[in-house]
Parts: sequence; C-alpha cells; structure tokens
Amino acid sequence: MPYYFTFSAQPTGVRLPYQHATAAQRALAVGHLQQRLGAHFPSLRASTWSHALAEYQPDLWLTGSAIMLAETALTQLAQHLAAAPELPVLDPPLYGLPALHLAQHSLQTSELAARALGEVAASATACGPRLYALLCRLTHPNPLAEQVVQAWCWNLSSAPPLPPGIPGGRAAPNSAEIGQLLCRIKASRCPGSGEAAWLSRAPHAL
Repeated sequence: MPYYFTFSAQPTGVRLPYQHATAAQRALAVGHLQQRLGAHFPSLRASTWSHALAEYQPDLWLTGSAIMLAETALTQLAQHLAAAPELPVLDPPLYGLPALHLAQHSLQTSELAARALGEVAASATACGPRLYALLCRLTHPNPLAEQVVQAWCWNLSSAPPLPPGIPGGRAAPNSAEIGQLLCRIKASRCPGSGEAAWLSRAPHAL
C-alpha cells in the first residue's frame, strides 16, 4: 500500500496569529516545536528552533496556558529545519516511502505516455503544440525519480512491493524509438508557426 500522510484537523482551542503572541507565548511555541521535532534534529542549536519559528510565523493554538502548532505547520517546519546549514548533508541521501511512491508514480506515468505515443502517432487526431509538449515531457523520465527507485534494495524480503507492470507496446521512455515517434508527430501533425521554436526545446525546457 502506498504511504500517504493526511494532515489532521486544526487543533482545538483559540487561534493566535504569531505576530500577536507575547514573548512568553512564543517561547512556549518554541518548546512545543522542540518537543515534537527534537528527535528528528537532536543536534540543532536552540537559536535555530526559535529563528525558524520567527521566520515561518505559524498560527499558534491556545488551550488554557498551553501552546500548540497545527500538524500542517509542524510538517512544513520539519522540511525547513531539515535544510538547516548546521546539519550534515547526507551522502548518500535517504529516501523515505513517500518519496519512493511519488517516484514510482512519475516513472509509471512516463511508461504510460510511451505506450500512448504510438497510438497518437498512428491516429488521425491532430496533435497540437500543448499535447506535443506534454508528450515530450512525459516520455523523458525524471532522473531524480529513477535515482530514488534505484536506491532501494529490491532483492530484500522487507522491500516494499513493486507496482504492477503496465501492459502495452515495446517503446520505452527516453529510447531511440520514442525520439523517432516524437519527430514523426512533430513533422506531420504539429503546427509549425508561432510556437515552433518553443516546441523544439520542449523535452528540456518544461
């Protein structure tokens, strides 16, 4: 099953815009942020936490004397803090299950586009510039998506299940056959005026 993170509802309590919070309330918010994300970033300096909160300025939620942040804000702050310059750059990088499923979705879309390209080339339907640009983009897989998928150990029993294969023709994304089909579509069905120069850059410019 793909892993999807669903944001929960906003916390109960009174919403307090960050800019209206007192210094004491902002300090409580920093404490809440460290409590929730401290295990993620144990080596961050105390000043980094408060600076991130002051820069982001999320809404605070008051319940009595307690201060909370919404899950959406916590998730976004986690991404922001992960890029803190004081943290080491992981080499090789780590890719979680959400990144894997997104990468697989991207690559499957490229495979579907490659299968559909032959149908478009053989059909009598005119291929306009936007459809041609879309096909150019989709039939050239994202290198980062390929890198994410290749980073997993697929021969292990603990590896996530592979997505089902896509039935269809033999053309593979980014192959010579795909290039020939795109040239055929462009030459025979795409308008040559107005957007010709832009179309010639479509695989790389989008």
